[in-house]
Order: sequence, then structure tokens, then C-alpha cells
Amino acid sequence: MEEPEPNSLTEALSGSQQVKWEQAWELELHSLAKNNTWVLEALPEDRTAIGCRWLFKKKDDGRYKARLVAKGYSQRAGIDYQETYAPVAKFTSIRLLLALCCERDWEVHGIDVKTAFLNSELQETVYMEIPEGISVPAARMADTCGRPIVCQLLKSINGLKQSPRAWYGRIHQFFLSNSFIRCESDHSLFINYEKQVILLLYVDDLVLVAPTQALVNWIRTKLSEEFDITDLGELRTFLGLEIEHNRKQRTVFLSEKKYITKILEDHGMKDRNPVSTPADPHVRLERTSLTIGVSEEERRGYQSAVGSLMYEMRGTRQDLAYAVSKVSQYSTNPDPTQLTAVKRVFRYRAQTPEKGLYVTNRD
Repeated sequence: MEEPEPNSLTEALSGSQQVKWEQAWELELHSLAKNNTWVLEALPEDRTAIGCRWLFKKKDDGRYKARLVAKGYSQRAGIDYQETYAPVAKFTSIRLLLALCCERDWEVHGIDVKTAFLNSELQETVYMEIPEGISVPAARMADTCGRPIVCQLLKSINGLKQSPRAWYGRIHQFFLSNSFIRCESDHSLFINYEKQVILLLYVDDLVLVAPTQALVNWIRTKLSEEFDITDLGELRTFLGLEIEHNRKQRTVFLSEKKYITKILEDHGMKDRNPVSTPADPHVRLERTSLTIGVSEEERRGYQSAVGSLMYEMRGTRQDLAYAVSKVSQYSTNPDPTQLTAVKRVFRYRAQTPEKGLYVTNRD
């Protein structure tokens, strides 16, 4: 049985995968130092330092990753941050790009920007407690006025409310400097019309579309000169989508089999009896004046299940649209009938895990 991901630095450095987690942790420490992420300062009397913690994640491709994450939930609006919104890729955009690649036989690659947030400078003054495991002698002392020594953040890090917006502003400037124009209908999509190169951004993940491998190499070189990146090669997964691109037959098949398998397991529906339709035609969902209560645990489970199904519906399973739209109307206070309806959608998904969207060139 695979060892679960550690919940703390202590667990990471004491388990059976200690060496791999320690390497990932040291790599993150190196990135933090390389990017001059903070300076040590005495905490002003009128300010509060936010906390932080280490998160450890094993990626689908086998990589071990460690991240220092600020406890952004304790930030105060107008003091620790201002604006927070940043656009991310839409499912409609990625489907459109993949269809375009299928039609024109274009290259489509994935790029991951390592420690993306560390590339953007903070506009606000934010103080953070010194992370666990970092040995700084001065940090154990207070200044002459008795104030604790903390980290004044110079760069955005994971967990800060404004980090996605700061990173988006940073990479937006990079795109503009390389003659890319932002698409007005999707601000995460950038196009270089002269070279016919398209980039789609989802936080630190990039989809790169170009007519030739030479143009892929051109923009990849530009990115590597500006950021520390990982070339993921031909795009295989993105936002939970599993992508099978057959260049010879000019087809693309999109599915979310791994994603649905995971949420079936999470909600205890993996081994339930499958059904052939997502909704029961003989059952009408409606609000009743007589509320039949469900437990708080069931209510939260219902909301989580509906959210998971909505995500998949937006990606590749539009056949779930009607059933999911109906059950989502009762998320505030579901009754047992509506709980059964959600379980039926899961049972239908268990019957059809391999289905998805198939795109082909009609020439």
C-alpha cells in the first residue's frame, strides 16, 4: 500500500520516503533563497504576522513536490492585500484549441512554470512567521524593543490571497513583450498573430500551440530565459482532462476517467450498482414545505458531490448537464430524495467511465 502524503515537515522527514521528500523540501528552500523571497524584520507594533506551513504532494507523473504555503485566510483586506482576482483558462478554450490542433495538425505542448509565484513582486507589505525548519539565529531573538523577528515578504508565495493576481500581471507583461495579444473573450488566452503561436494559461500551467516544432522551440526558449520551467512534452493531461492526440489519424479524445474514479472513491460510490441514465424519469425533484432534514455531514457531502459533478460536466461530460443542473438547485438544504438523485448520477458515471469527447478532422 502506498504511503500517504505527509501532513507536516516532521512526517516528511521521518517516513519511508524521507529521502525523496527531503530533496523536494531542499529544492523549495533553494527556490525561496534564489528569488530573495523575504527579508527578516522586526514586526511593527500595529501589524500581525500571518502563519505558514509546508505542503507535500506527489504528482501524477511521480514527482515529489514541497511548497511553502502562507495561511492567507488570516490576511486582512486593505492591509495585507488589495485586489485578488486573476483569470484562468476556460474549458471551452482548451477544447477549441485541441480541435484546432486536430484540424490543422498543429503541435500542442505542456509547460509548467516552477515556483511561478516567486517571480512576481508584492505591492503590499506582508509579514509572515518564520517557516518551520529554517534555522535563523536572529529569528530566536527579539529586537531591543521586544518585538519578534519575522519575514517581510518581497515576493508572492502560495497561499497569499493576491499571489495569483501578482503572477498573472507578471506573465502578462512577458506575453506583451513578445508580441502576444490577449484575447478579449478569454483573458487567459494569448496569441502571437505573426507567428501563429497560441498560449493558454492556468496559473502556472501553460498550453502551447504552434504550427511547427520550430515555433514551439522558439517560445519555449523565450520562456526558459525568463522563468524556470519544466517542458512536459506533448500535452497529455490538463485540468483533469486526459488527452489522447492521434496525429496520424488527426483525432483527439478527451476524458476524465481518473478524476471520476477518484470522486467515486471519495464518495463511497465506486462499487454501487450502475445505471444507464443519469436521472430517474419517474422522480420529480422539488422543494417541499415540509422539510425533511438531513445531517450536517450529509449536507456537506451533497455539496461536495454536486461540485465534483459540475466540474466534470463542464469538462467532457455534457450528458450530465440536465441531471446536475437539477440536483444543484438543492445544495443549501437537500432532502433524502435529492441525496438519492445525486447518487444516481454517480452510478451512471460508474457505468460509463470511458466516455468523453471525440474530435476528428472531417477532411
